[in-house]
Amino acid sequence: MNRFGIAALTIVGLFAVYKLSYPTYSYRYRMTINVEVDGQLHSGSSVIEVHVSKQVRILHDVNPLKFSGEGEAVYLDLGRRGRLVALLASGEYANDKEFPLYLVHRLHFKLDLFDDRKLASLPTLRGKWELPNNELPTLVSVTDANNSATLSVVRPDQLDQTFGPGVRWRGVTIEMTTDPVTHGLEGKLPFLVSQKNVLRNAHQHPKKYIPGYLAFIRT
Repeated sequence: MNRFGIAALTIVGLFAVYKLSYPTYSYRYRMTINVEVDGQLHSGSSVIEVHVSKQVRILHDVNPLKFSGEGEAVYLDLGRRGRLVALLASGEYANDKEFPLYLVHRLHFKLDLFDDRKLASLPTLRGKWELPNNELPTLVSVTDANNSATLSVVRPDQLDQTFGPGVRWRGVTIEMTTDPVTHGLEGKLPFLVSQKNVLRNAHQHPKKYIPGYLAFIRT
């Protein structure tokens, strides 16, 4: 075997050792939002995937775990009443962008992921539950699907003030799943394409809702 072949095998071997020492574990969950309109239940859902990877701590302040995810916000068409979106963020102004990454393992299962056994258990998580009011995603209404400037934060208990009488919040359900990650939100909200660069570069404000791309789509 020539030196090129030996070098290639060495690189492959080192990569394999690294992946064994610093593995990545993933899980998927379906988020479903439910709204009652004139006595009829309307639901919309999205499958989100979370990845948790062990990583080398070169510096002391580096987190030994890296969190990432992919998926889309939940879109719900209420017909003539309008459109409602549950963002991949939480808080009064959607400032907590880490929300979809810890919603399941930290808030519900309360797992200590610094325990290797619990970290390795992530792909086996199962269950279905309704989110309590203090763990809800930020909700926004969409007046014009072509213009992100028409987005407005909506409180769950005040849907009727935005969408009219007879519109009532009926909660968010989370269910662990192996279904594929959801795609297609750009087709429903064209501003995610036409205003993508603006949304990606938007700076959050602590006391004002500023639309940001990552609150709608993670890749």
